[in-house]
Amino acid sequence: MGHHGEVPGDAETWAYEVKWDGVRVLAHLSGSATEPGRRRVRLVSRAGNEVTAAYPEFDALPDALGPGHDRVVLDGEVVVLRAGRPSFPALAERMHVRDARRAASLAARAPATFMAFDLLRLDDTDTTGLTWSQRRELLAQVVSRESAICRLSPVYDDRDALVVATREQGLEGVIAKRRSSRYHPGRRSSDWVKLAHKRFQSALVGGWRWESGGRDRLGALLIGVPDGAGGLMYAGRVGSGITATTARQLRVLLEAAPAPSSPFTTEVPAVDARGTIWTRPAVVVEVRYLGRGDAGRLRQPVFRGIRTDLHPDDVRWES
Repeated sequence: MGHHGEVPGDAETWAYEVKWDGVRVLAHLSGSATEPGRRRVRLVSRAGNEVTAAYPEFDALPDALGPGHDRVVLDGEVVVLRAGRPSFPALAERMHVRDARRAASLAARAPATFMAFDLLRLDDTDTTGLTWSQRRELLAQVVSRESAICRLSPVYDDRDALVVATREQGLEGVIAKRRSSRYHPGRRSSDWVKLAHKRFQSALVGGWRWESGGRDRLGALLIGVPDGAGGLMYAGRVGSGITATTARQLRVLLEAAPAPSSPFTTEVPAVDARGTIWTRPAVVVEVRYLGRGDAGRLRQPVFRGIRTDLHPDDVRWES
């Protein structure tokens, strides 16, 4: 739904928010506010997958809402805060979990916060046709009881001050939102413009290699990004940042989708291809990187996590 570009500076036309380093989730809240036993919480990822089981602490989300609402749909970012800043690696550990006991244990150790930034439905009213300003005013009334699990994403008028502050605090970036814009479900729009301080890229895994010197642990991934014409552009090899636990998870996913040959449609250097086990590009991961070379390869990529919230069709060049 966001669009990269130069963040516009006209505060009468645009409002500014922090770009939170987490995962986008729609929270469907229903049931009577006066009858807690009838409340229901359903969480859906950007790819349309239900992720409710991963975040048992969000069962209490209705408690963060203003009284008198029986049905609310919120758009927001799920984050895990560490020292006041979002930690994506801590969140990535939780995203794929569906076992109730494991999810509860992780929720106690790394509790998540829902940063609410938009309102899609309020009781019987579909609010997507309202302007952003109108939706935001309603959202502030709905999310009126800030708590550890639900916060209203702050809005700022001063673009330059927010850009400086987010950069100094090590946050991901800034999003500008056109005040007059409607909500555009499921598609990118020039009404939301983002400026990223940190370079992150989602990518598809096309191959993997054992850790050097042995065959007991996955050591590196070969990743690619769709080129927009049906091909998969090779984006490089990443090994840094893959923990032992994640390496085991990746092996299970990748060994379930073997491929007879390289799925990349651009050249894979021989030094990277040697010893690689090819796989169908179905697993989405995220990396942090310093820049892109002339051939589209990422410089010094570092693995950040498996993106179970994204569908392979969601992957595209972020900048």
